[in-house]
This record gives sequence, structure tokens and C-alpha cells, in this order.
Amino acid sequence: MARAAGRDVATIVVAGGQGTRMGGVDKASVTVHGVRLVDRLIAQLPVSTKYVVVSPHDLGLPATCEQPPFGGPVAGIHAGYHYLMENFPHLDYIAILPVDAPDSPQILPRLYEALREAPGANLALIRSQDGSLQNLCALWRAKALAQALDALGNPRNQSVRRLLAHAGRIIEVEGTGEERDYDTRQEAAEYASSAAVQFQRAKLPRPL
Repeated sequence: MARAAGRDVATIVVAGGQGTRMGGVDKASVTVHGVRLVDRLIAQLPVSTKYVVVSPHDLGLPATCEQPPFGGPVAGIHAGYHYLMENFPHLDYIAILPVDAPDSPQILPRLYEALREAPGANLALIRSQDGSLQNLCALWRAKALAQALDALGNPRNQSVRRLLAHAGRIIEVEGTGEERDYDTRQEAAEYASSAAVQFQRAKLPRPL
């Protein structure tokens, strides 16, 4: 994912929710084997990947937040997009991953390969094994995300589906289970009991 490897890709980690279903905790700071979920996710991004965490909390990481906070995931994506473009104006792809899906970086190679093989597509999304479409496990072409956000208008309290309506051609990629999100206390406990202590960085295929 590094520019030196012929790809200019960055990731928006969406972590700005109120964690209502998890009892109002900051999900990014929930720990598993002593490691915060946000750190587990970032540690699995491909080497040298640029990223920004969208959160109202001080996590000690490159971060931004919509103002006022808690404007919904699209408002967070909007804030993250502008942060990235201000700091890295030549991006080709932007990944969007939710902090409560800490192993989701492992599906980025599949999304990247799918977009690489479909030059007319603007967005690749994961279709989970249970049949649900994971709208926040996504890889956008940067220009397409810019156009979709512009067409949507005010992003506050907008649904991700409304953003996707402006995406143009979308391709779906079969999930592996690594895209699963854990947004309740019980699900978080299940993840903690099954998560690997050691985890690896995702690896993208070589560019053409």
C-alpha cells in the first residue's frame, strides 16, 4: 500500500460512534490481550499505509473528527477524507474500515485485487458469509469518493447507503470472516476469547 510500491492508498478508521450497544464505551479503546482494538487494526494494515482515525477521543494517533462529534459514519468519512487529502493529496485509493472490525485489514488485498481487475468500478465492498453487505469494509477509488461526498451534500446524519447511491459501479467481494464487526459486549467477549495473540500485517499483491 505504500507509494513506493506503486500504490498510493490510505485508510480511514471509523471510530467516532458512541458505542451505545457496547454500553457507551469508546470501542477504539477496548482491549484484547492487552491491545486496544484500534491498535490491533492499525497493526494489521499493510506496511507504510497512511491512515487517520476518526474519533472525538485522544488516542495518541493521527486523528480527526467531524464537528460537532457523533454526526454518524458518513460525517466521519467526510472528515477523514478531507484530513487525508490535506496531508496526502495524491491518493489513488481510500479504504474505509470500522474500528470494531479489528481484523478487517486482512480483507484489503481482496478488495484491491477486485478493483484492479475491474477498471470501470469505483468501489469494492465485502459481502459477508452470512449474506450481508459490509458497507464500512470498503475500498474506494479516491476520485469516486470525492464525487460521492460532493453529490451527497451535508454528510451529517446521513446513511452510508445514501452515500453508496452516488458511488457508480460497485463490485462485491466474498468475505472471509475477518471483516466481522463486534459491537456488543457479548460479541466483544467472543472476539477476546477467540482472537489471536499474534497478528500479521495484510499484504497486497504486486502492482501490474
